[in-house]
Amino acid sequence: MKKQSIFGLALLATIAAAGATTWQADNVVGPVVTPATEQVQTTLAAAVSLEPTASASTASLATTVDAIRHDIAATTVDSTATQKNNSQTGVPNKNLTLVPTSPSARVGRLALFIMGTNSSETKEQEIVYAGAKRGYHAIALAYPNADAVAVLCAGSTDTACTGNVRKEMLTGANVSTKVTVAVKDSVETRLQKLLTYLNATYPAEGWGVYLSGTSINWSMISAVGHSQGAGHVAYLAKLHSLYRATMISGVADKTSTGAVAPWLSTTNITPVGNQYGFSHTSDATVTIATAEASWNAIGLASLGTLTMTDGATAPYGSSHKLKTSLASVGGTNIHLSMADDDKMPRNTDGTPKYEPVWDYMAFP
Repeated sequence: MKKQSIFGLALLATIAAAGATTWQADNVVGPVVTPATEQVQTTLAAAVSLEPTASASTASLATTVDAIRHDIAATTVDSTATQKNNSQTGVPNKNLTLVPTSPSARVGRLALFIMGTNSSETKEQEIVYAGAKRGYHAIALAYPNADAVAVLCAGSTDTACTGNVRKEMLTGANVSTKVTVAVKDSVETRLQKLLTYLNATYPAEGWGVYLSGTSINWSMISAVGHSQGAGHVAYLAKLHSLYRATMISGVADKTSTGAVAPWLSTTNITPVGNQYGFSHTSDATVTIATAEASWNAIGLASLGTLTMTDGATAPYGSSHKLKTSLASVGGTNIHLSMADDDKMPRNTDGTPKYEPVWDYMAFP
């Protein structure tokens, strides 16, 4: 395991394309990984780096954080896991995990990031690093995300369609005719097995605090989701009491008549005061009107008006419904610019302009 310091607004990062890679970084701007062609040089590295080295991809990051990172294939955690190749990267998504290097910097909470449809942990890292920067253990979870819920339920007259799809994706319960997700590949089981693996493999990193036996300590988890992931977070809030539930550019679930999906109005297990929404005024994929209607159905209507974050500072009038109109990089896809590292607006020092909003909603 090597320690390196790299500074700059962007860098080429080696991301694992098979197996997993372990590294530790001291004040690193973005990920640094031992190249695939470089042999492990020390006994310590050979003992600690249990997963294979990686082939290269690129990522552009500007977050400076002293953290330990692991990129872990789903099949490393569970040899029976099924994770198809991502159509954009050509390889299966991996679990990206971060933990502040110093135990004294760890706050005892877990940031769980759930990506949107067909996205990859190689594309959406800044928000995960933001959690680690705030002292959170952080995970971008690999799960079967190739199919969009809205597409699966398009034309269905079953008002429970989107809710059933999400329930099966999250829990593996056989409740949907539109998707087939085994329990072993569901979001909840993937997370439980990953935490178990991390605790067993890296006991000094403190991952075990998020488990009680084989059960997840959901009250210690701040779940953040973008697009499809936003809907998954909202549904998790119906199942568990989360520390935070943050929905970015979502939820999009509607019935065939255009009404808000009924499941959004069902009882919250996560208190509504722990839930937040953030969207873009020009999002054409999930319009801000659609997102706000979903948030209101959940119960956020009583927690402030839709509040602009541009040019403002936290706590944004203490509202739980936030919006932005910032331009994406180069006029790229607005919807994706809310999470994709190469599309989101940045400050002159390269840091994401949305970072203070993330901190307010998800990483207090």
